[in-house]
Amino acid sequence: MLKGKVIKAVGGIFYLSHEGQVFPSAVRKKIRYNNVDLLVGDNVFFKFDEYGKVVIESAEKRKNQLSRPPIANIDVAVIVISCIPKPDFYLVDKIVINCYIQNIRPVLVINKADLVDEEFEKRVREEYGEMAEAVLTVSAEKEINLDLLKEQILGKTCVFCGQSAVGKTSLLNKLNDSDQKVGAVSMKTGRGKHTTRHSQIFEIQKDTFVVDTPGFSLLDLKNVKSSELNLYYTDMTTLQAKCRYHMCTHTTEPDCEVKKAVEEGRFNKNRYERYLTIYEEIKQAEKNKF
Repeated sequence: MLKGKVIKAVGGIFYLSHEGQVFPSAVRKKIRYNNVDLLVGDNVFFKFDEYGKVVIESAEKRKNQLSRPPIANIDVAVIVISCIPKPDFYLVDKIVINCYIQNIRPVLVINKADLVDEEFEKRVREEYGEMAEAVLTVSAEKEINLDLLKEQILGKTCVFCGQSAVGKTSLLNKLNDSDQKVGAVSMKTGRGKHTTRHSQIFEIQKDTFVVDTPGFSLLDLKNVKSSELNLYYTDMTTLQAKCRYHMCTHTTEPDCEVKKAVEEGRFNKNRYERYLTIYEEIKQAEKNKF
C-alpha cells in the first residue's frame, strides 16, 4: 500500500501527492461507510487497480481539522506581522490560542526586516517569546533569514495567516522551490468573498505543503471557556501555583500571582491587558448563550 496526501478535491475527485507526482483518485465506498469524508490535507493509503487507476483504501486519523477552509492535518501556522501596517497583536494572540487548541505549532514571523527597528523587534520577542514556538525576523524582498523560516516548515503542512499587506504572498513565492504557483492570499474576512472555490494545498518543497487560503478558523475563538483561557498562556500556568485560588482566572481574584507579576514587571503588561480583553469577550459570549 502506498501513502499520499490529498491536495485538492473537486467534483468528487481527489488529487493525491505522492513522491512529487499528483494522481487523480477514486475512493473506496467503505471509507464513506465509516463516516469518513475525506478532506484536503488528509494522509491516505492507496493502490493502483487492475486498470492503473488510483484508489484510496483508507485514511490516517487526523491530528486536527479547520472548518474554514476545510483542511486537515495542519502542522504549523506561520503568523506574519510587520511594522507596516501596524500589527494587530490582539489578532495574533487569538491565532496563537487557537493553534494550541488545534495542536498546531505557532511560528511568529516579523517580515520586512529592513524596515524593523530594534525597539519593535524587542517588543515582539518580549511579548511572544513564551507563546510562540519561534519568533523570526525575515525579509521576503531582501531575502533575509528565509533559510530559518524554511527550517520551521520543512516537511510540514502549513497555513500562513495574519493581516493584509504584511507580505504573506511574497514570502510564499520566495519559499516556493517548485513550479507550482501559489495564489495571492486575501485576508478579507467577509464570508463568501474569497475567490477560491475549493480548498487546495501546494507542495512548495518536497513533503512541504502550504494551504492556499488563509486560516480563517484560526482567527475566531470558539470552544474556549473563559475559566480555561489562562491554560493557553504557558507563562501564566507557571505562576498559577502561587495564586490563592487553584482555579484562578487572574482577573478579579485577590492574591493573584499573575497580577502581582504584572505590577512588578515580571509579566508583560500589554499581553496581560489583551488577555483581559479576550477573557471579557469570551465571558460575554457565554452570557449571550443563555
